[in-house]
Amino acid sequence: MKRRLMKLTLVLFALAAFAAAGPAEQQSRAVLGKIDHQALLEAVPGIPATTAEAGKRAYGPDIKTQEEPKALDSFYIPFQKQVAAARDVIKEAVANRERNRDELGQRTTAQAEASPIVSRMGGIEKISEMSEEEQKQAAAQAVGSYQQSLSGAPANAPSGGGMQAMMERMMNDPAYQERFEKMSKKEQEAELQKYMGNAHAPAPPTGETAAERQAKQATKETATVMAGQNELGNIMLRMRAGDAEFANKDKAILAAPGGHDQIAKEIGARIEKLPVIGHSEAGDIVDPIKLQALERERATRDRTRAAWELQQRATLYAQRKAQYKDVAANYTAWLKKNLGPVSNQTAQLLDDGTVEMAVDCEEQLIGLSEDLAKYTAEATRDAAQQEWSYQKKMNEH
Repeated sequence: MKRRLMKLTLVLFALAAFAAAGPAEQQSRAVLGKIDHQALLEAVPGIPATTAEAGKRAYGPDIKTQEEPKALDSFYIPFQKQVAAARDVIKEAVANRERNRDELGQRTTAQAEASPIVSRMGGIEKISEMSEEEQKQAAAQAVGSYQQSLSGAPANAPSGGGMQAMMERMMNDPAYQERFEKMSKKEQEAELQKYMGNAHAPAPPTGETAAERQAKQATKETATVMAGQNELGNIMLRMRAGDAEFANKDKAILAAPGGHDQIAKEIGARIEKLPVIGHSEAGDIVDPIKLQALERERATRDRTRAAWELQQRATLYAQRKAQYKDVAANYTAWLKKNLGPVSNQTAQLLDDGTVEMAVDCEEQLIGLSEDLAKYTAEATRDAAQQEWSYQKKMNEH
C-alpha cells in the first residue's frame, strides 16, 4: 500500500513542478583507486612447497638450533609494510567516515525538508509520526496546495478535497490508475484540473518545457547513480561469498584420514606393547632402541602428512586468491565507470553516499590480503612444527 501511495504522490507531484537542485557539497574522493589491490594480493607470501621450506621460514636457516618459530613474524614483515602503506592511503577517509555519513544524512534531511510537498505535510519528523492513512491525506492536501500555488488560484479555491478524491479513486480503482498513467500529458493535466475545480489554471504548455527537460536529466542521473551503487553493493556481497566454503574445505583437509591424531594413536598403541626392561619412579622402562625407532617413525609419518596437507592447502589457497583477485578486478572496473560528475542534487547525494561505500570496499579489499596472509602463516606454522620435530628426533643419539 505504501509503495502505491508513494508512486501516486510522485505522479501527481511530477505534474505540479520540479524542484531544481542547487550545487551539492563535494566530498573528497581522490584516494579511491590509488591502491593496487592486485599487487597487494600478489605480495601475500604463498604456501611453502615443502615442510623444509616451512621450517626455514619459521625457524630460520638452522632449524635444529631454534626452539620457537620466531623467524616467521620477520618473514611476513615486508608484506605487513605493504598493508600499512595501503591503509595509509585511505586512513583519513576511514577516519572521517562517520562524520561524512552524519553530514550526508543532514544534507539529505535538509533537501527533503526543502521540498514544498514535505514542508506542506509538516516536515520529516511529523510525517514519520503519521499513520498510513494520515500520510495519504496529508500528501493529497500538500500536492493540491502546491498545485494551487503554482496556478495562481486564490487560496480558498476548492482543490484539496478534489485532489484527495482523485487520490482516493486511484488508490481504490487500479483500472482508473492504469488509465491515468497511460494518458498524454495534456489529458493528465485536464483530468487533474477537473478534480481540482481550478478555473484559473493556465493552458497546458505545448512541447517539452525546460523544467521537464531538467527533470528527465535528473531522473537519468539518479537512476545511473543508483544502478552504480547497487552494482558496488553486489561486488561487496561477492567479496566474502566463498569464505565459509573455503573454511569448510580447509577443515576437511585437516580431518582427512591419516591425520596427526591418528598417527599418534597408532604409534602410541605400539609403544604400549613394547617389552618392559625395568622400572623407575617415573614408571616402566621399555627398550630405548625400539622406542626411538617408533618415535622416529611417528616423526617421519607426521612430516609426510604435513607435506600432503601443504599440497592440499596450496590448491585451496590458489582458488581463494583467484576469487579475491576477481573481486578486486571487478571493483577496479566499476570505479572507472562510476562516480562521475552529476548536476542534480539528489543524484549528488546518492553519489556521495556511494563514495562512502567505495571507501568501505577498499578497506575490505585490504582485509582480503590480510586474511590470505593469516592463512598461509597458519599453514606454514603447522608444517614447520612437524619439520622441527622430525629434525630433532632424527638428530637424537
